[in-house]
Amino acid sequence: MQEFALLCQIFFTVAIGRQVGGLWKPASAYTFNRGRFHNLVFGLRGLLWLVAAVFAWGHPFGVIPLVLWLLLMAFGAFIWRRPNWLEVSNQLLIVVDLVLLSIAISMTGGIHSPVYLLYGGEALFLTVYGTLRYSSAGALAVILAYGFSTGAWDLKIFWWRMAIMAIYLFAAGGLGREYRLTRYRNRENYQKLDQISRLKVLQESIMQEQDINIVLMRLLEESRSMSRADAAYLVRVDAQRRISGFTIQGVATPELTIEPPEHVPSSLEILTPAEEAWNAWPLHHYLYELGMRSLILVPLHYEESFYGWMGLSFVSPEVNDTQSFIVQNLADVMSMQLRFDESQSVASKRGQLLAILERMGRIVNRNLEMEQLFRSLRKAVADVLENDSFFVALTLPDDPAHCLMQYLWDDGEEYPPEIFPVEPNGLTGSVIISGKPSLINGRKQVGTLTGSYKEPLGMLVVPLIHEGRVLGAMSVQSYRIEYDPDHLEFLSAIASQASIAIRNAQMYQQTQEIALTDYLTGLGNSRRFNLVVQSAVEMAEETGQPLSLLLIDSDSLKSINDRFGHRAGDLHLQRVAQVIRENIREDDVACRYAGDEFVVVLPKSHLDDALQVGERIRHEIETHQFEWSDTLILGSTISVGAAQFQAGMTVDALFQAADRAMYNAKQGGKNRVAAAR
Repeated sequence: MQEFALLCQIFFTVAIGRQVGGLWKPASAYTFNRGRFHNLVFGLRGLLWLVAAVFAWGHPFGVIPLVLWLLLMAFGAFIWRRPNWLEVSNQLLIVVDLVLLSIAISMTGGIHSPVYLLYGGEALFLTVYGTLRYSSAGALAVILAYGFSTGAWDLKIFWWRMAIMAIYLFAAGGLGREYRLTRYRNRENYQKLDQISRLKVLQESIMQEQDINIVLMRLLEESRSMSRADAAYLVRVDAQRRISGFTIQGVATPELTIEPPEHVPSSLEILTPAEEAWNAWPLHHYLYELGMRSLILVPLHYEESFYGWMGLSFVSPEVNDTQSFIVQNLADVMSMQLRFDESQSVASKRGQLLAILERMGRIVNRNLEMEQLFRSLRKAVADVLENDSFFVALTLPDDPAHCLMQYLWDDGEEYPPEIFPVEPNGLTGSVIISGKPSLINGRKQVGTLTGSYKEPLGMLVVPLIHEGRVLGAMSVQSYRIEYDPDHLEFLSAIASQASIAIRNAQMYQQTQEIALTDYLTGLGNSRRFNLVVQSAVEMAEETGQPLSLLLIDSDSLKSINDRFGHRAGDLHLQRVAQVIRENIREDDVACRYAGDEFVVVLPKSHLDDALQVGERIRHEIETHQFEWSDTLILGSTISVGAAQFQAGMTVDALFQAADRAMYNAKQGGKNRVAAAR
């Protein structure tokens, strides 16, 4: 009988050992073998109970173990296909095993019964279900159970058997610990392999998606699913680390203003509510109120670029390594997608910039008129950069303390040029002085408002630099959006091309001024007069506004030339020009027509007004004196003819009318003003 019990013990050991060996197969077979193992342990327990019943059969109460065995088989039939129930039942029944075996030992001879060898089965069960601590408790329980069932506390054989059994149980506990660690690592490796496989499939699928927002939402959802998180959120930031996007899954979107927290993760972090970094941000406090008790934070970055961070919260207060592994891998995928999207965005911006620079090249070659140039610049910028206001301010070569706001388009309307002081503390002035671009966001008072007098939300001001010289500044402003460094870089690139166009236009304007200016007096020449009077006549014809013309002829030039020489005569003409310039309005145009003849175009002036202007000029020249070679020259005079435009008149008719009036002044004794009648 003792040999039979020993054979049963060997069979139990081999059966369980083989099944445990089966558990150490590749991870792909793990779930199936685990279920079979619990079935095997329960079946071996049934065999152990049957052997004990067989040994106790000859005892008057031997039917009790058999009845218990039948009940066990009935219970096993109920839970056979329920692995979780089997696992719990196999652990709880270890105590019942000890009681049953102790009863069988007591029925079959006590200390002389071979049934004690079946205690080895309990050691095998503890191998896979009990820790080393439980194995120690099991050894103590076996000693007590065997002692009470035999009453052989004073026999050496009892203690020898218990010592061997204790060693066996301790060894089983150690083996069980290593087995469970291996089983845990096997499960963890399987999960990681499964997650990596899912990540590979996910990454291949999102490569087909063009919208980065959809990609990020899918990755966030997958992060929550794979890590079994109860909630997940994603925060995106711009280049200045300001929050540019926020989304949350698993819980309702909080009615909070999401502001950047003081603590931003630089590597994967696991937080609990007890840590300051959790409570320092309102969003985390909101998650705590919803029952979250642990949080994984992981940054989204690639090399030096930081795109934001992802947070996954759990109701469970503990986070395992597998969850951290999953989150980190998905964060890496997110970072790669954001980097790819950033590269595409940069490439797109570069393409846009090249296109606009090509267009700028055409603008440079086609526009030499300053006003038309500025309109073309504004339209080119508006095609790719949203704005509500655009201006170009140019420096004044003869007045560095001021600048000319030569072109201003604001809120859909163009405004006339204005002169402003170049203030070091002002935005435009500081850019002109430093030669460095500036970006300002937020409604801040950084200079003098003009145009529509609205305060912009976003402002870009860049210098216009040509061959190292600051020509002025160009600005784009918005009342609705804020700008970023990419916008500033874009506008700076446009400004570098615009500087060439503006300098070309300035040189063309200077050339035109030279071609239309009398070199001696600085007044317009006859070509300028022809252009101005033609435009003035057309305007008067269209609007019905008055227009007058003065024709001025020097009475003294010939006598001065004859007496003092032509250089003195030139000085006399310069004095006449100066007097004319000082006695006309800003809108009036004075020209030296030929020799000693001058003309003055007087827009919006009636004949009486023209006569008054002519009289002032005549009187001042008559009383004016100048010194030439220590000789005081007095009494210079002029004769003036005045004419007013009449409907239907041509330029020649107006000029001839003024010429006849001037001739009448000459004939009337000179030094007088005559009107055409």
